[in-house]
Amino acid sequence: KGSYDKAVAQYRDAASAKATLENGNPYPSAANVTKMKMYLDDYKGALDKLKAELKAHMLPEVPLAPNEFQTHLRQAISQTMENARSHRVKLPANFFLGFDEFVSSLPSPEAAPALGQELSQIQLLLNTIIEARIDAITAFRRVPHSGTTVAATPATTARPAPKQSAKLLEQRTVEFTIAASPTAGRKVINQITATNEQFFIIRAVQVKNQKDKGPARETSSPSGAGIVNNQRPAVAGGPTPAATPSGPLNFIV
Repeated sequence: KGSYDKAVAQYRDAASAKATLENGNPYPSAANVTKMKMYLDDYKGALDKLKAELKAHMLPEVPLAPNEFQTHLRQAISQTMENARSHRVKLPANFFLGFDEFVSSLPSPEAAPALGQELSQIQLLLNTIIEARIDAITAFRRVPHSGTTVAATPATTARPAPKQSAKLLEQRTVEFTIAASPTAGRKVINQITATNEQFFIIRAVQVKNQKDKGPARETSSPSGAGIVNNQRPAVAGGPTPAATPSGPLNFIV
């Protein structure tokens, strides 16, 4: 009992000290201020270094006029459709790579260079998906971000947008749905994450089976004898005897 009481007392003292440190502010002494500035400078330096490394794995943003972007968009649509046709991948109807609003309308001059960079990124992503030899891209949605606006019509006077400081990195998001075999699905994920030209991050993956139920399990052989399943565990590193299957294997992912 004595050891228990001593341990409880030590735990309560440590918890009290922890709460005091978490809820209190460091005393604003010159030494603490110097340490805090040092920590902030080190963090900023490490963050800028990481951003510079990521910038090296991004497709460049080049000057682009609005009409040039629209020309590039039409060329990218044609090239993507041809690539899908050669790999026998079905695309959604009226597929404009997620840039539907810019097929018939020009972007603003300020947004055209960033849109050109995003178009190159999306075309690279789509080619990666298509060349994994999936069955179809059933849905593709580009999430618009701030700054990518359609140019104002002559009858409308557009207010000049406030000038923003250039960002070292810009987040852009797309959502897509594909139909694929297990092998092609894994290949899509692996190739997206391994792309060197552009740094992609897969935020979420949802897998849905095309069949609600698994293949039926056979309970008896044609001669009426029961089938015995040998559940002996396989030993890693050694060859295992090959079994002769009685029928094709069905995989459901």
